[in-house]
Amino acid sequence: MRKTALVTGSSSGIGQDMARELAARGFDLILVARRRERLEQLAGELAAAHGVACLVLPCDLADRVQLDGLMARTQDFLAEGRFLAALVNNAGTGVWDWFEKQDAATSQRDIDLNITALTTLCHAFLPLARQHRQPAYILNIASIAAFLPTPRFAVYSATKSYVLRFSEILAYELRDSNISVTCSCPGGVMTEFMEHAGQTLKGETGMMASPEVARLAVDAMLRGEAVQVPGALNKASTLVRFLPRALQLPLVERSMLVTVQDK
Repeated sequence: MRKTALVTGSSSGIGQDMARELAARGFDLILVARRRERLEQLAGELAAAHGVACLVLPCDLADRVQLDGLMARTQDFLAEGRFLAALVNNAGTGVWDWFEKQDAATSQRDIDLNITALTTLCHAFLPLARQHRQPAYILNIASIAAFLPTPRFAVYSATKSYVLRFSEILAYELRDSNISVTCSCPGGVMTEFMEHAGQTLKGETGMMASPEVARLAVDAMLRGEAVQVPGALNKASTLVRFLPRALQLPLVERSMLVTVQDK
């Protein structure tokens, strides 16, 4: 049987690069995102480069009906001699602005995608992963904002804190099973996320490139590492969490404004 990975948010950025990494390591792919054309382009690229099979599943994970029907749409593909060996919860959104200026519906969508979809897919994945008894992996993508309360990223930072804590607990609960859980917490990465979040950069940023972040995350997943922060600078940034709360918030805000335009 061929091992298969389901990757959400795989039409661009880190998700797209993680699909490339997994394909290079012999995984067939279930590619999930809203933009069908981009998914089909990626599927063609991966099939040509690595000889893997790809199932393209356009899906808005913030839509409860579409989310609940997602796993059922994988069954014919998995029945063709494949087993679901990895779930990569990469899809996520955020808005860079003062919370009171944000649209309530947009904030709710961030919660639905960053928390509800991720949790629902983890729950659906577990019985599938247990039944084939092969090594299986969950890779949840959080952010260094999970460690740091981030002004102007209130909902995003809070949802990524959930992803981190949920992943740590799930990893502990599954420690004696065939399933490992990894939470990757990258810092800023040069992807479309920043534009969608409303962030404008101030020239050179020193941010990590998406392919490197993807490679390190997949490496951590396959090692069964519970929490991974890529890059020395990002690791150092997480130490801010040990400062008194009164210092954390202004320090994190100033550090963000070094690379992102004020609003």
